[in-house]
Amino acid sequence: MNQYRPLPLTFERLWQFSLQHYGVREIKEACLVLQNRYKGKVNLVLLLKWLDEHELSLTEEQWLQLDNAIERTEPLLQQFRDYRRKVKPHLPDTLYRESLQFELQLERQQQADLVHCINLLDLSPRTGQPMTHVYCQKIGAQRLSQIFYSAEK
Repeated sequence: MNQYRPLPLTFERLWQFSLQHYGVREIKEACLVLQNRYKGKVNLVLLLKWLDEHELSLTEEQWLQLDNAIERTEPLLQQFRDYRRKVKPHLPDTLYRESLQFELQLERQQQADLVHCINLLDLSPRTGQPMTHVYCQKIGAQRLSQIFYSAEK
């Protein structure tokens, strides 16, 4: 079988990778558009970016497994994010910063869930489109896929 696994992905490795890529203005803007306009999952797309850089791909079943891995945190994250945006004008700065920190903790938990899941999968070398491109197509955000791809190292 032509399957292999890169060094095990750790939470810290994915978190640092995500911070590095999210720090690129174009990636950050694309992630926010993906999240706000297309209801895309930013942590998932950052994991897919990691897969793209390692030239790995997912089967349809593996996509479902990753979706299931964040099934418990995604609705909570969406609800909290929406709530934080609504109350922002009414919160003192310190309280707003605390709410951002809580949201960041939810993001970290979601990434930990993704890392746990991805390490259970037998990944295959990529033979088709980058995973970020496939994801953007799945959610109707094709125009964003070029941003993720062009930012690839």
